[in-house]
Amino acid sequence: MSSRASQLSIFFYGLGNISPAVKNNLLGAPLFYYYNNVLGLEAWLVSLALAISLVADAISDPIIGYMSDYTKGRLGRRHPYILASILPGTICYYMLLSAEFSSNQGGLFVQLLLLVTALRLAWTLYEVPRQALGAEISKDYHQRNQLHGINMLFGWIGGVSIGYLMEAHLLGDSYDNLSGYRELAYWGAAAIFFTGIIFFLGTSRDIPNLEAPRRGPPPTVKQIVRDILDTLNHRSWLVLFFSGVVFSVYVGLTTGLAFYWNSFLWEWKPSDVAIFGVVSFVGAMLISGFAGLLSSRFDKKRLAVALFSASIVIGPILLVLRLSDLWFGTSLLPPNGEKYGALWWIMLVHSFISANIAILAWILVGSMTADVVEDSQVQTGKRSEGLFFAGPQLVQKAISGLGFVIKGAILTAVGFSVDASFEEKVLSIEYLAAVIVVLGVILPGIALYIFSKYEITKDSHQKNLDDLGYTHDSSNQTNH
Repeated sequence: MSSRASQLSIFFYGLGNISPAVKNNLLGAPLFYYYNNVLGLEAWLVSLALAISLVADAISDPIIGYMSDYTKGRLGRRHPYILASILPGTICYYMLLSAEFSSNQGGLFVQLLLLVTALRLAWTLYEVPRQALGAEISKDYHQRNQLHGINMLFGWIGGVSIGYLMEAHLLGDSYDNLSGYRELAYWGAAAIFFTGIIFFLGTSRDIPNLEAPRRGPPPTVKQIVRDILDTLNHRSWLVLFFSGVVFSVYVGLTTGLAFYWNSFLWEWKPSDVAIFGVVSFVGAMLISGFAGLLSSRFDKKRLAVALFSASIVIGPILLVLRLSDLWFGTSLLPPNGEKYGALWWIMLVHSFISANIAILAWILVGSMTADVVEDSQVQTGKRSEGLFFAGPQLVQKAISGLGFVIKGAILTAVGFSVDASFEEKVLSIEYLAAVIVVLGVILPGIALYIFSKYEITKDSHQKNLDDLGYTHDSSNQTNH
């Protein structure tokens, strides 16, 4: 069996990332801000609902991943779950933004909790098998960088497109525009449904050439648990896992804060900064499209470590400079001003650089995770793509949920309340920025140290492919 994929297979696999990108865009800044500052649900209750949903989602990830590793049938191992996810995921996305079953705190909390949990569970059925599918489609060390680059490219297409539509046209002059969020429900749901269906149909042509389970799952629950633990007891996978656990706390803390920064720290209207994502997307196009070529001259781990190190320095720099101006009377940044002013251009360049460093780094991480599959297969005799891609998400999502809870507690502690005045909210966001700056250095720094212990190299991966009998014949790429 060839270790390389056809370009058409890579295209359809990447296109499948549009649906989760649209969903993830909502679960970032818009959903938290919408339920907190638009519908009026207190920040700690929004955080609690999102945290609980993440824990439920995390538990389902390894279950679906393990089940898909052993699934047999006409649609193969992954596609039955993908098909089952699309319609429920579409409906839940739409309801999150269009429904308002109650206006009191308890009712809004229950609504958010039920709908966001259902959305996350539906997309577990889609995203875990889809990620595992990528490791099956291509096993080549460098082509996997290309695969994950194209995947990242389409993710940016989905995320930037829905983000620009939302900020430039639907929200317009205010992040508190209720009707804009209701319109977003229609556009986002449509994008999720149609791109999900196209991905399913496009990759279905590969089903006959994909891996099939070589044996059934163990017959008892005890043996299944032992099988899972034995598979996951892999050094390089554990490195990626634990670094992800630490980084997930930071992700949970910072997810959803962009709207707060823009509203109360930088004083931008949604339409002022809508173009930021589009400009970053131009860089994402270049980096994603040429990820295989860019990383072919460097070891994956060394390049990823360098990129993440740069992001720790560059990421919080604008918050540091603005806090210095506000608290110590310096003039390191231009004052808040009009669109296309000096500050606007500085933030545009910062957004562009930060995004593109992160893009290439995460492309490499996805490729490194895929390389674990064959390394484990040599040791255990099993291909466990679903488990390896889902396993980290169990604890990482649960820990990210802890970050959500902490974020809600911090927002409350610094005095941010739906009943506070605008001036009080501005002051509380300044204190929040200081906390995030400190944690933005400590937590990613710890994660980076753990990440540096990853062991798989290009040579060791090629030896694994040779031992497993996967060929490097480019003439077979039309099939797989």
